[in-house]
Amino acid sequence: MIHIQRAPDLKTAYQTMQDGFQDYLIPLHLSEAEFQKRILERDGNQLEHSFIAYHGEKPVGLWLNGWKEIDGQRIMRCGGLGISPQYRRLGIAKALYQAQLSHAKEIGMDELMLEVIQGNDPAIRLYQSLHYKIVGEIGYFHLTDEHQKSALPAIEETEFLKQYRGQGEYIWQQDPHVMQRLQANYYQLEESVVAVAEAALLSVVGPTEHKARHATEVVRHLPGTTYHYQSTDVQVWEALRSEGWIQRDLKQYIMRQSL
Repeated sequence: MIHIQRAPDLKTAYQTMQDGFQDYLIPLHLSEAEFQKRILERDGNQLEHSFIAYHGEKPVGLWLNGWKEIDGQRIMRCGGLGISPQYRRLGIAKALYQAQLSHAKEIGMDELMLEVIQGNDPAIRLYQSLHYKIVGEIGYFHLTDEHQKSALPAIEETEFLKQYRGQGEYIWQQDPHVMQRLQANYYQLEESVVAVAEAALLSVVGPTEHKARHATEVVRHLPGTTYHYQSTDVQVWEALRSEGWIQRDLKQYIMRQSL
């Protein structure tokens, strides 16, 4: 008999995720401490809103959740769904979904969201059957540039946020909550503002036609030579490649559903 429980403890969530993701497209070689720091704290997942499926007393599936208020909307995001290989295709993922859906409605969420790797067709079909719809894509880029220029003038977080709000490009794992946690630095280049932390451009806010050039120029003003950048604006991707950014084969769909 399969039963679902909310709010697992750290060890149970970690072990269930390790089991469910053992054959994932991207191997997750994380210690329990790394799971807590990266998957829970940095990525904004919260065990109190997550669910475990049990077969008897054995945990066999995990639906990891977190929620934030974004532009006035309360949004719950699935930060990971993993089912033990021998328990797949038994309806456990759907049972976990129904449990978290009821919980999301009960606590007043406006929307559900998740990201899924393009090419993971079984997962995409599952989420579509659960009424999620593809609303965007995330592309992953990196640039190595040996040019070193003088430092850019720093700006206050409040100045950055004035331009960030309402600019249209949103990535859960690089939003202002994450910027604050990572103690990001903020800069201005011409009419664009940029948030930077841990060798990554977390956000470049400015005119679309200048975004790739400004991202490239910012790297040349920063210490180090290699920086990473995520973008949901497919109009910018070709311009980034033209500027020398290397795009990873990995891309993700962003999927959402309104409640």
